[in-house]
Amino acid sequence: MKLPIGISDFKELIKGEYQFTDKSLLLKEVINDSAKVILITRPRRFGKTLNLSMLYYFLQQNNIEKENLFENLLISEDQEFCKKHQNQYPVIFISFKDIKQANYNEAYGDVIGLISDLYSQHRYLLDDNTLYKDEKAIFNSVLNQNAELYNIKSAIKQLTIYITRKFKKAPIILIDEYDTPIQEAYLRSYYQEMMDLMRSILGQALKDNNCLERAVITGITRV
Repeated sequence: MKLPIGISDFKELIKGEYQFTDKSLLLKEVINDSAKVILITRPRRFGKTLNLSMLYYFLQQNNIEKENLFENLLISEDQEFCKKHQNQYPVIFISFKDIKQANYNEAYGDVIGLISDLYSQHRYLLDDNTLYKDEKAIFNSVLNQNAELYNIKSAIKQLTIYITRKFKKAPIILIDEYDTPIQEAYLRSYYQEMMDLMRSILGQALKDNNCLERAVITGITRV
């Protein structure tokens, strides 16, 4: 019996035939929940990242595998649900779990790099006329890690706008450990600066955003 110790990628777990608890019905709970933004708080090593990875592989429309990763799981028994939702959404997936620096400048540099990596995953938006000329300039500045602070704060929201325009469908946002940078900042005495940054990034992306289908966020802070 192979145990998935240290594995948080759902595809790797399934293809590696590791032993795990089938939590695929969580997919139905998320999709059928009336809330537009769902927050799940649990301690570390509770399977939060793996569950978000499972959501990503099920929902992401550009991530259709040659083999159905969910074929032998409980969710596959609901064929109507799978037909309606599997690989039918654009998805934005970002994790803040590794933003753990000793000071704000270093942490902010990591956030810039993280958002640059996110934009790199969606660089296909530059390939056609989806973006206007000025939007392409801002997109490239984020990609090249030389964007202004206000562009970093609005980066995820702007990405939802671009993706909605591209696919005529609002994306689903998956955010892992949104509060890790905030906890680290509290412990290392730059809390207010990081709180202001994360409040702006997440607030713009998640609050009153017409280009958001749904969001699932995990956190490690006890609420």
